[in-house]
Amino acid sequence: MLVAARGASVLGFGIMKYDDDESHLLLLAVHPSVARQGLGAALVAWLEGSARAAGVGQVYLEARATNGPARAFYRRLGYGEIQRLPGYYGGIEASVRMAKDLWLEPASSA
Repeated sequence: MLVAARGASVLGFGIMKYDDDESHLLLLAVHPSVARQGLGAALVAWLEGSARAAGVGQVYLEARATNGPARAFYRRLGYGEIQRLPGYYGGIEASVRMAKDLWLEPASSA
């Protein structure tokens, strides 16, 4: 788990599960007051860097099929949509599985 805070205020967090050769971004959240300021991308970059350091080359995540802004955000970060999962959320709402191969791009120096 990675947490971004200013003083006692949590501004965002990310949770990634790491396995031997792949990782799974389970949850990413950014407080609305700092949305669209780069924090989400920075959190993902840090989590991806940790995956690279552990020798992991593939990252997977799911986003609600109806959440166009989230899907666009991940596409901007290099994730591709690889699968649609009907009923993923509570047996009702579909998800889109996305993936990124970390070995296809150089690690950022950020």
